[in-house]
Amino acid sequence: MRAILAIAVLAAMPFVLGAYQLSLLTGGLAYGLMAASLALLVGHAGLPSLGHAAFLGVGAYAAGLTAKHLSESAVVQLGAAVLAGVVFALVTGWFAVRTRGFFFLMFTLAIGEIAVQAATRAGRVTGGDNGLAGIPVSTLFGLETAMPYVVVFYWWALAVVAAGFVVLAVVRRGPLGAAIAGTRENEARMAAFGYSVPGVRLAAVTVAGAVCAAGGALVAQKDTFVAPTHLGVGVSVLLLVMVLLGGRDSLAGPALAAAGLIALREATSGALGDKWLLVEGALFVLCVYLLPEGLAGLWRKRARAA
Repeated sequence: MRAILAIAVLAAMPFVLGAYQLSLLTGGLAYGLMAASLALLVGHAGLPSLGHAAFLGVGAYAAGLTAKHLSESAVVQLGAAVLAGVVFALVTGWFAVRTRGFFFLMFTLAIGEIAVQAATRAGRVTGGDNGLAGIPVSTLFGLETAMPYVVVFYWWALAVVAAGFVVLAVVRRGPLGAAIAGTRENEARMAAFGYSVPGVRLAAVTVAGAVCAAGGALVAQKDTFVAPTHLGVGVSVLLLVMVLLGGRDSLAGPALAAAGLIALREATSGALGDKWLLVEGALFVLCVYLLPEGLAGLWRKRARAA
């Protein structure tokens, strides 16, 4: 019920916000979805990643290249992004899930850096350091001709984000989610029950990668631009901070933290430039001390107290 109410409130935002604020909220929704996908790995699977932005970049480049060379339909671009995310997750995840803890963290960091170098060096396809510019504006069922594009695209992004959250929630609460949590708690017992621990983990990485790639498609469609920096460790760290601030055992918490951080970046970067990272870092340190379980943990404590 709360989820339906939240979607209804968000759907009404075009009647309240101006174009600039609506565009900012659209970006917050996209990053919220990607942060929630990382929470599936960090909290539910126990697999902290420093290369999650690679899925963002793969999805964004797939959507951008599809828009430039195949179709300007937002739906087709989204499908291409999700497919690219699944393939990339299966290929890289097959190796990554055979590691754990610190080694998994370092392996995903290496994957992210390889993805950055690949995007940079494949200049004829990706635009290299200059990025993939000139991505055509996506068509959205012809609705963009009847009302402002920023409004139509916002509703499109909200629909994609809502669908992504449904996928993540169904996985977490279903048999696959139980198996993923089981491998996090006790690998030997799950293996004794006949589960393939690497297979279960690969499924978690694939779901998270596909959902994150969908968020990457929204980023490319919104900005009509993708650069190798979208795949970099800085973005991966930002997503990880969103998860830790929101609560790694939650989906809504990281999404709220993502929207807050995107708004904070916009409010402080104009005045402080690169120094806005100091504000973000100070906020993160405070939250680690004051909210060790994130926003979701604070919400649960208040619910129990009530």
